[in-house]
Amino acid sequence: MHLERLKLIRIEKNLTQANVAEILNVKRGTYASWECGNDTIPTKQLYKLAEYYHKSCDYILGLSDNNKNVFTNKEIDLQTIGEKIKKVKLTNHLSQAQFATSININQSTLWAYEKGKTLITTTTLIELNIVYNIEIDIILGRKK
Repeated sequence: MHLERLKLIRIEKNLTQANVAEILNVKRGTYASWECGNDTIPTKQLYKLAEYYHKSCDYILGLSDNNKNVFTNKEIDLQTIGEKIKKVKLTNHLSQAQFATSININQSTLWAYEKGKTLITTTTLIELNIVYNIEIDIILGRKK
């Protein structure tokens, strides 16, 4: 995934890759690899960046053109994420197996997400957005 918007927002805020890397507590090369799409930005860093920029995760990832400011000043809550994921599954009347398959993960990974044992990956968040048209910020509890 090429994250052109990640670069555009950074430039709009007059920041260098080194500045953003420092904000996220990663090496500049790591951040650069996210920005040019060589690696996927981890959920924790995506969340932190969204909070810093006051933007939605969907906007940052180029999944939405809605540039409306979003700011919650919250920490990631694995239990909240788990509940949101379960709600998507139940709303769509899917078994755990069906739901896991639909978002390209295995059932044990889905179980870990639902129970709040593991932080959902950015890749899975993107799948949820694409398949179920649900905003990433809703899943992450940044938006109702």
